Amino acid sequence: MRTFQRYTSILIVLSLIIVVFIEEFNVGKGYIFIANRYNGEVIRNITVSRADKKENIGIVIVLNNVKDEDNYQMALDTVRCYGRNFQYDVHVIHANEEKSIMEKCQQKDFMFRRHCVLSLKMSSIPNTWLLFLDGDMGIINPNHLIEDYIPENPKIQIVFYNRIMNQEVMAGSYLVQNSDWSRKFLMFWANFEDKLPNSFHGSDNGAVHAVILYQAAPEISSKREFCVKNYWETSRDYESLSTFEVCAQELIRNNSIPEIKILPKGRLAWARDGWLTNSVWSETDFIFHGWQKKRKDKLIFAMWHSPLIYDKPWNLTKCSEGEASQNWRYKDTFIGNVIDVDRKLFATIQDEEKSYKKYLDLVAKNIPL
Repeated sequence: MRTFQRYTSILIVLSLIIVVFIEEFNVGKGYIFIANRYNGEVIRNITVSRADKKENIGIVIVLNNVKDEDNYQMALDTVRCYGRNFQYDVHVIHANEEKSIMEKCQQKDFMFRRHCVLSLKMSSIPNTWLLFLDGDMGIINPNHLIEDYIPENPKIQIVFYNRIMNQEVMAGSYLVQNSDWSRKFLMFWANFEDKLPNSFHGSDNGAVHAVILYQAAPEISSKREFCVKNYWETSRDYESLSTFEVCAQELIRNNSIPEIKILPKGRLAWARDGWLTNSVWSETDFIFHGWQKKRKDKLIFAMWHSPLIYDKPWNLTKCSEGEASQNWRYKDTFIGNVIDVDRKLFATIQDEEKSYKKYLDLVAKNIPL
């Protein structure tokens, strides 16, 4: 009888362990609870000033409709508050409300359509430079100014940056000069939807590499077409898409395109994916990418936890009354020191540089870059 009870007890314990394991593997409530724990709230002063406004700068976000704001509420609050505090114009464009523009922007994929919308909208925007942001990009640290990322070279019309996590030129955020050249570039990019290959093409993220190469000298057209035909048109997954991106990136590096600047991986860019450090940030961070409602505290790719105490929409009135910092209520456990955060990012960059070399070795066997 005692043996039976002993085995029954063991069976019950094992069953509970299995249930807990399955729950954690699929839902992860315990892990998420621990990941979000914090000891106290931290409010930091905004110490930088934009007293000398040399540039007329705006921030622009293109969403499909007003309802989409629900998916990015925290991110949008941070951007709107930041804009009010520093007197950057913030333009949140709801594409479906722009009837005349939508008649001209017929792209099926919204990722392409948004560049068309911005291209046509720019003529009515008074700012000389615009920081384009994905809807899921939020200001984690308002102690940075957009001016710091505007190039001194007046020939440069658009600034991109390379993502840390892969071989992509980031398509979801760029600094663009409000000029005829930029508007034509964005429209060309938007209409490139019609040139997408029947492959795992990567939407506007994959396309931007070909689009940039079309701005280079005609002499490289044969090399560009080699990358497109041999790697983009045959891509089947992220791995093979990365081969095309490296092929294109190498051509971009080796051929001058005066109007375009691409910042390298790391701290020279204004934004990064926050989930790379489990949402821990440091003084050198400015903007986090990836604050989508559907990915918050979910055991899926690009899961993120809020480094802010965000229990209700922000009071944006404070942002124009010198009290903007009161909105950024930080969880203390998500504030890291620069060395530790940079060390983790650098490790990822090193891994991606090794991957880049692997793809480049493959490409270099077939084409002299």
